[in-house]
Amino acid sequence: MKPFTIHRTHENSQTVKAQTRSTGGGRKFMATFLFFPLLLLMGGCTPFWKFYDFKGAAIPADIQTFSVDFFSNEAAIVNPQLSMSFTEKLKTKFQSETRLSLTNADGDYKFGGSIVEYSITPAALNADVGTAQNQFNIKVRVEFVCEKYPEKSFARDFSFFKIFDASATFESVEESLSTEIQNQIVQQIFAAVALDW
Repeated sequence: MKPFTIHRTHENSQTVKAQTRSTGGGRKFMATFLFFPLLLLMGGCTPFWKFYDFKGAAIPADIQTFSVDFFSNEAAIVNPQLSMSFTEKLKTKFQSETRLSLTNADGDYKFGGSIVEYSITPAALNADVGTAQNQFNIKVRVEFVCEKYPEKSFARDFSFFKIFDASATFESVEESLSTEIQNQIVQQIFAAVALDW
């Protein structure tokens, strides 16, 4: 009986070892499987970090600076603060959300243009509340130049509008709505330039 008992113990030991080796192999396989896509990503023709800014913008690595010319106001209605406000918002957007450094002129990315529309037009009657509404519009013409990558350059209009109750005076809502519209237009420009949208 003793040899039989010893034989069973030895067999169980071998089984445990085999299971241990099997488990270890599985772990190694899983680690390899999970790491393989990363190797593909890093080993492609173009490294992912060359065109991806870790602050969220797809900007070529050799683009280091940007400049923003003052946006003149050519709209029929002129808000005297709008040109300065918009110009500064555009600068702040690229300073805070990309790695690019602001320079006074001739940046790798150059922005210029003008405000071409600042208007209030009647909007459709709101059937839900039975009140008339007005539409506040701002349009900005942007000239973007990138000499290192000419295919990225463009001249394009960006616009946005907000609806407000016609019973409110424009002066009472102008500042807040203008800020919202400017922020939206700046975001559109950012997406077109830094995100290639």
